[in-house]
Amino acid sequence: MKKTTYSILFALLAFASACSDFTEIEPKGKNVLSRVEDLDMLLNYEYRQRGFAFRSVMLVANDILPYAENIPNLLSAKEKSLNGILATWDGTLDRAILTATDDAYSECYSINAKVANAVIAKVDAAAGDRYMADRLKAEAYVLRAYMHYIVVNLYAKAYDPETAADDPGVPYIKENDALEVPCTKSTVAEVYENILADLETALELNSLPDKPINTMRVGKAFAYAVKAKALMSMHKFPEALEAAEASLAINDFIYDQRQLTGGDFVRPRIDCQEDLFTTFYERPNLHAYTDEIMAQFEPGSISFNHFPKIDESGFPIGLIIYGVPGLTMWDNNEYYMTTGGLTTIDMYLTRAECLIRSNKGDDLQEAMNVINTIREKRIDPYTPLSAADPAQAFAYLKQLSRTENWFSYRNFVNLKRWNTEDAYKETLRKNLLGQEFELRPDSPLWIFPFPQNATNYNPNLTQNY
Repeated sequence: MKKTTYSILFALLAFASACSDFTEIEPKGKNVLSRVEDLDMLLNYEYRQRGFAFRSVMLVANDILPYAENIPNLLSAKEKSLNGILATWDGTLDRAILTATDDAYSECYSINAKVANAVIAKVDAAAGDRYMADRLKAEAYVLRAYMHYIVVNLYAKAYDPETAADDPGVPYIKENDALEVPCTKSTVAEVYENILADLETALELNSLPDKPINTMRVGKAFAYAVKAKALMSMHKFPEALEAAEASLAINDFIYDQRQLTGGDFVRPRIDCQEDLFTTFYERPNLHAYTDEIMAQFEPGSISFNHFPKIDESGFPIGLIIYGVPGLTMWDNNEYYMTTGGLTTIDMYLTRAECLIRSNKGDDLQEAMNVINTIREKRIDPYTPLSAADPAQAFAYLKQLSRTENWFSYRNFVNLKRWNTEDAYKETLRKNLLGQEFELRPDSPLWIFPFPQNATNYNPNLTQNY
């Protein structure tokens, strides 16, 4: 049985402290998680504690520049900061010594300890409605699977069917793992096997709602979406297609941006029907976006053309803060993105990619129909695209995927996944103030280092790059 890290012990202690309001009204020594209603409240977790957790991931994917950092100073520094390494794609330097903590790593494992595993460990013995108990258990299993999906995609190699059984992965923390002994890493293959097993357990309970109370609670469409993404990473494309279609059968909503061109450019926080699960939500305003990601937006893109922008001609805030002229900086306090969640668009794109890969019958045309279904609500004026062959269809898919998944961790994961295949891998290139940089598919930057606050307590947590 795998053992947990000491850092998880600290997370549980923090959780106990956070629950002091409950302990004060219970008899001394009584377990506060003894009722189904208590566990339901535990799952009302707001995934916002570290909303900036994926900024480093977005840097590597070349979506953004380091937040509020002077780029000339970053480029001329004699000793590079961690942001300097990531922004210039310098894989020769040791990032681990510069990574004391990592918000994404800490938050994912904290959620597992404080929420998912706490519910799984206590729900069977908790007093209360059993159907509700099954729903909470199913939510927790999906949540645990998804947090590990994020972690393995950031801190280990992308799943390669030829090597996954031997590639070192990340710890898969379960509810019965002991707290006092450092954990060991599972292989990449083992992590994915556990992800699929947790999802299957959740779905077999047949208790997840089609429409959860809000997008920070797990529903059935999200469970199938996580399954689709995991199977896609494993190169099991027919199975991924089946899971994506199951998710879309429950929720196929696409937010129609055409309605935003004449008024306020708003995307609701938590209650956007396009979001299957909202985590680490953030507004994309006041960040500086790279020329390369902006070039991916099609002519007629409603996002690009209508999103309120800071007018540098009146007040050159981008030049003042970043030292770079002509930056694209968006300014809107009412447009919320789920930087760490999944959306219906992810499922449409998954379906399109699986259909392109099938290379049979009318699947190529159907894939283009899926791509155009998204584009129709994103482009004005809209003209449908057609593809003569799978290669051209895949090029359209990649471009659309980049612009639909900007300002999230998902671009990083997709690019990293495609880099496992000769047909789809690519070297990214960027220009910063006249200097050229490139990120090759085999760069160590595609694997993030475990932070020191984890490795210092766990000698088993060796780096994966």
